[in-house]
Amino acid sequence: MEERVMRLMRKGALSCSEDTSVREVAQIMLVNSTHYCVVINQSHEVLGIISARSILKAFGKDLRQAKAKDILVPYTFTITPSTPLREAIQLMDKRKIEHLIVVSDRPGSKAILGLLHVEDIVDRMAQDEER
Repeated sequence: MEERVMRLMRKGALSCSEDTSVREVAQIMLVNSTHYCVVINQSHEVLGIISARSILKAFGKDLRQAKAKDILVPYTFTITPSTPLREAIQLMDKRKIEHLIVVSDRPGSKAILGLLHVEDIVDRMAQDEER
């Protein structure tokens, strides 16, 4: 049976609203020792993602006034927990991205369940080689 994303995904994800200040986003990332924050709307659907690199777009601006929606990278690539791992890897490779947002596969719901990061896949590959 083909391995699914649910076995490797990181459950949960740091998120903020589109109106969160860039300063708050930077603080969230710093406190949680992470390099990304998912931006969601009021329905908890993914609008985009902010990486540490994205925050550089706000350099020289008032970070209390700049909003997450001003610097987010629109994010249209999502997967579900039941997505085959091979398919997720192909998408990451094709789009040159290091993580995919995992959303619910329930009809009508796009709630964030977690993330699949390239590091998790590489760790798994290294473990498989040791066996």
